[in-house]
Amino acid sequence: MNARSNFRFSELQEQFELTRKPLAQARQLPGVVYSDPEIAAFEKEKIFLMTWLCVGRVEEIPNPGDYMTAEIVGEPFVIARDRDGAVSAFMNMCLHRGVPVASGRGNAKDFSCPYHGWLYDLKGKLIASPQMGKSDVDMNNWHMRPLKSAEWRGWIFISFNPDPLPFAQFIETCDKEFWWFKTDDCRLAKKEVLEIDCNWKLLVENIIDIYHVPVLHRGSFGGYMKIDRDKSPFTLLPRGGWIYEQESKPHSKGGKQMFPTLPWLEGMGAGTSFKAGIFPNLNLSLRYDSIRMWQLWPVSPTKTHMYMYTLFAKSAFDQPDYEKNYEEYKEFILRAITDEDGPMVVKLQQAVSSPFYQPGPMAPLEEAVHHLMNEYLDAMTR
Repeated sequence: MNARSNFRFSELQEQFELTRKPLAQARQLPGVVYSDPEIAAFEKEKIFLMTWLCVGRVEEIPNPGDYMTAEIVGEPFVIARDRDGAVSAFMNMCLHRGVPVASGRGNAKDFSCPYHGWLYDLKGKLIASPQMGKSDVDMNNWHMRPLKSAEWRGWIFISFNPDPLPFAQFIETCDKEFWWFKTDDCRLAKKEVLEIDCNWKLLVENIIDIYHVPVLHRGSFGGYMKIDRDKSPFTLLPRGGWIYEQESKPHSKGGKQMFPTLPWLEGMGAGTSFKAGIFPNLNLSLRYDSIRMWQLWPVSPTKTHMYMYTLFAKSAFDQPDYEKNYEEYKEFILRAITDEDGPMVVKLQQAVSSPFYQPGPMAPLEEAVHHLMNEYLDAMTR
């Protein structure tokens, strides 16, 4: 399959060269990269199994024994905090037949395979294999396959790659450019999950596409976001990263501030707004009183799970009307997705899946989209 996927991708090089042209001459990516199952399989191999991926917040597993499970591109894994307080990551596959040893999230002293009862500690080490005493196989020091893991400003990253780019090098430029988001000084409110019927890349591109904001979102937050149509606001970073500043208002009906100002933004003005991205699928959005991280995970070539992590200053949770304010905040954000972005990206998916689709030219305000598309092509052809 991988060889065929590579061949399928190489067939498109002539079209990719149009995307690689300077922005004023460039074309969008060909539609097939958003719908072809073989290309999706190649993306798994070349992107999601190769790079660092953010999989959650440290505060989601605050105590020894806490764990959570998930899947990325069909690959199951466990994130657990051991008795010493360290975070470990490993494949959620029993060493006997590959059955998951944990599900959901919770607190445990060990993990037991529900099929044959093999037992593992919180680091994934095999500690018991019932009725295997007569086996000639030496199973001492066996572990479920460990995954590289790292923490950055309150976030947990993993890599399926046993020899990835060192994390410090991977995150260095991003940390330098937007450390002052200070997500490690915030507290997680909730994680919301949406399922949207489109390719993951369409959502990644949509979130960084400021060209559409004054049009599609003119009835919500787009009405009070100031965008200079003649000048790109983006600072483009290595390996597909980016950051930009704009003037906007807190995310709420009418743009009113509902939560305490993030302490490190005091004096910058209520219109403070920044967005930043980390390739392949992360987007940070900062307002005067809140931060959100979006994650876009492929489920199939035409289906994506969108995770929204919402962070506030720690003092926000002491507000007597915090729950009410959060529900209003969440409704405002998610309505923009479900009523505005969601239906539009579904239409985009229909368009790029058509044999009649022809990639159009790129607008000046699509500079970051162009940057991301070219990083995607680089990753897929390394």
